[in-house]
Amino acid sequence: MSSTNASALHILWSIVLSKVSGAHIDLGDNIDIPANEVDPVPRIGGKAPANRDVKSDLNDVNGFVGPFKIGSALSRNAHNHRNSAVEHFANPRHLSAKQAYAIVKLGIPSRSLEPLSDHFGIGKGAAASVLGMGRGTANRMVANDHVLPTYAAESLLRLLELDAMARDTFETKEEAGAWLRQPHPMLDGEAPLDRAKSGFGSERVKDILNAVKYGGVV
Repeated sequence: MSSTNASALHILWSIVLSKVSGAHIDLGDNIDIPANEVDPVPRIGGKAPANRDVKSDLNDVNGFVGPFKIGSALSRNAHNHRNSAVEHFANPRHLSAKQAYAIVKLGIPSRSLEPLSDHFGIGKGAAASVLGMGRGTANRMVANDHVLPTYAAESLLRLLELDAMARDTFETKEEAGAWLRQPHPMLDGEAPLDRAKSGFGSERVKDILNAVKYGGVV
């Protein structure tokens, strides 16, 4: 994968996590992302929204110890801290179902579509399509700085999970990206990215990736 694509993935995850500002996500180590490195939590009438249930979901994650949090000051190591957070989430199985639910509930900004397009090497219309959206609808949402609909946000996280699995399965990032984009005989000639538009289709793609990595019947 080119440095451009690597940068796109970094930008994409930064946008995906931007609404988490002010919340805590339990990870395996302490990662501090300064508040001005991501979007602030939206305020209503000068007060931050409660989102208590979402914050509870983000905090109450079994199997992790330290907090991932949005700090209040810019540290000298801000860039390295954010890279650590993005790298952690970009790895397979580091994003739990509970964390994913909380992120979707908080909202994923529609401007994530551009780095999504850049990272997967597909057009903006195709990027909208793999999230189950029409290009016109996607363009309007981006222009108005809206968050993605729930179904599209869930699709985006599924794609990022598959991307991480593919990069973990194949020898190079370029090979992983090509595999996701190309038609596959076990998917009736459909590309894994397209099959992953639905939750069931995504599970099928996971089965194939696991078979490629570990062997077995699919």
